[in-house]
Amino acid sequence: MENQEFTMSERKQNILLDAVERYIDNAIPITSSNVQENSFKNLSSATLRNELNALEELGYLKQLHTSGGRIPTTKAYRFYVNNLFSNGSIDAKKFGIVKDRFTKRSAYLKEVLNDLAKYISNVTSYPTFVVTKGYQELIIKGVNIIPLVTGQGLVLFQTDAGLINNTIPLSQEVTEENCKDASKFLTASFYNKTIKEIFENIDEYSKSFNKQIDSYQNLFNSLIQILEGYVNNGMSFLTSSNTTKLLEKPEYKDINNAKKFLNILENEEEIKNIMETMDKNNTNDIVFTIGEENLDKKYSDYSIIQANYTLGNGVVTKIGVLGPERMDYAKIASALKYVVDEMKKS
Repeated sequence: MENQEFTMSERKQNILLDAVERYIDNAIPITSSNVQENSFKNLSSATLRNELNALEELGYLKQLHTSGGRIPTTKAYRFYVNNLFSNGSIDAKKFGIVKDRFTKRSAYLKEVLNDLAKYISNVTSYPTFVVTKGYQELIIKGVNIIPLVTGQGLVLFQTDAGLINNTIPLSQEVTEENCKDASKFLTASFYNKTIKEIFENIDEYSKSFNKQIDSYQNLFNSLIQILEGYVNNGMSFLTSSNTTKLLEKPEYKDINNAKKFLNILENEEEIKNIMETMDKNNTNDIVFTIGEENLDKKYSDYSIIQANYTLGNGVVTKIGVLGPERMDYAKIASALKYVVDEMKKS
């Protein structure tokens, strides 16, 4: 079947792109009169009505009421987004913020990602979510075990993306000096290895560790459990911001629509399910799922723009922006692209 996007006349494409962009900006239904007044004064109202009728027939526009104007369909938003990337409208450079926010390898990874979510949410005025699942691909640069007054040990893994931490039980006979010795040995053993590689060869590491420090079997077993959690569960977490600003959008003047959206935002599993509907095999920096493209039809009123941050062979972090189908795709994609580019440079 021939792709309709390539058979559309240039005039239809220009009318469609302009109409979608203006609808994103003002949420006013598309009519021949406002299209003519804003951008196509050289075309008659009759010509514009015919063009809009044709775009409706092609599935790019739809009427909510027989006597009202038209609004874009999912197909129209997809055409608009594809055009943004093809003509270079995604401009990551316009977000000139402090690069240190993204390049601190001495900071806790979770704190860095929380900062990113808040930044993107403030820039875009849409709620932003961070899901971290690919910890197994992180490369270990150092291990530090610090005894706490609670009788536990704080384990800090320094990785190529930042610090990740956990706690382990320590027996009473384990001293601070013992922890320093164990840290040095673990750093030397694990240096420049991915968490996945370490876990896959854990038996060899265990034998080597026992030969060096025979009394630390319990400590090493605790570390194994931590690494297993990173490999199997990925230390997923979510963070969000700016939910109230989105409720100011016209889509949520209807109290039922607002309640539906808030219920989704308050349910962590719902957010995970939405982000899981994204194409898992797509490792592009920026991925869009628009309206009816969502595999789960109960999310057909929403769009998700997702940035993939990859390290090594896999996606480590997904930063997603969720909102109604009428979103400022160019602004959001630009902000996400900026973040991904800066993280890659560091």
